[in-house]
Order: sequence, then C-alpha cells, then structure tokens
Amino acid sequence: MSDISPSAAPTAAPARPLPIRVLLGVAHRWPTWLGLAVMAQNAFGLDDGRPQALIVFLAALIYLGTALLGRPAVVWPLFGACVAGVTVLRLLDAEPWPALVGGGVCVAVLALAGGVARRPPLTALQLPAMLLFGGAAVVAVSLSPVAGSYLVAAALIGHAVQDVIVWRANQVVTRSLAEFCAVLDFTLGVAILVLV
Repeated sequence: MSDISPSAAPTAAPARPLPIRVLLGVAHRWPTWLGLAVMAQNAFGLDDGRPQALIVFLAALIYLGTALLGRPAVVWPLFGACVAGVTVLRLLDAEPWPALVGGGVCVAVLALAGGVARRPPLTALQLPAMLLFGGAAVVAVSLSPVAGSYLVAAALIGHAVQDVIVWRANQVVTRSLAEFCAVLDFTLGVAILVLV
C-alpha cells in the first residue's frame, strides 16, 4: 500500500467571489424576476382589474393544454403561442375573448377525450381548474369594475396557490413556468386589491 502525500490529495475548488455568487443566485431565479416584471407592466396605471382576467384565463388554458399533451416542457412554447395570438388579435383590434373561450372549450373537449381525467390527480385537476379559473375570468369581465376586479384578484391568488402546488410536486408544467406564474399571479392579485 502506498502513502498519498498531502500534495497529491485533491483540493477543494476555491470559493467563488461574492459578486459572482450573487449574480448566479439572481440568474437562478430568473422566473421570479420575469414574473415581477410582467406584474409591474400590468399593474402600471391600474384602476380596473377586469382586463387582467385575460391572464387568469390564459394561465388555466396553458396548464390544461400542457396536461393534455402530457409533456411539461411544451409549456413555454404554449405560453409564447398564446401571448403571440393575443397580441395579433389586439393588433387587429379584435376582441380576444371569443377566440379564447372557443380555444378553451376545444382544449377541454380534447382533454376529456384524451383521458386527462384518468391521469395522476394533479394532471386531472387541470380540467376543473380550467372551468373554475376560466369561468371566473369570463364572469369577471361582465361585472362592475369593483366586483370584477375583486373576482380577478381572487382568481389570480387562487391560481397562485395552484402554481405553488405544481411547483412543489414538479408535475404538469416545468418548475420555471410554475415559479413565474406563481409570482405573477400572486403579486398581480395583491396589486389589484391594493390599487382598485
């Protein structure tokens, strides 16, 4: 048996400088920062929370679409496609709600036919969640500014709870989207309650 000299023993990697560690920590939480940025953009000049019902509806639709496909990694492309679709409708001065509700009904029917209800509980939950959050969003836009705003705020905060559950379970959607959505939903819901 040979002796290992102290100079031959592996050495620990030197600690990274504090600025590098802080930068890496901030970069690691990019979904949180993105959620806060989107919240700030939507809360700026907010005096009626009803337009934010669109965010609640899209969140439920994207979660259900991802559950239908059964591949959490598709959630960011679905998110991008939904945002692009709404942007195009707005550029064309078209009301997005008919297309969103039609899309929500189609995805729900496909999810029922595709057996989403027979999948693991958190995945199956996306069908009633679409009905609950999507329905709340549609109802909210038809209410008075105050009542509609409170309903949107409650739906956003409720969806944030679901986001945290999904994040902790690491199911249905990627953790990065669940983190982004939890931060956006919760902070925007609170902002509506405070500002309206």
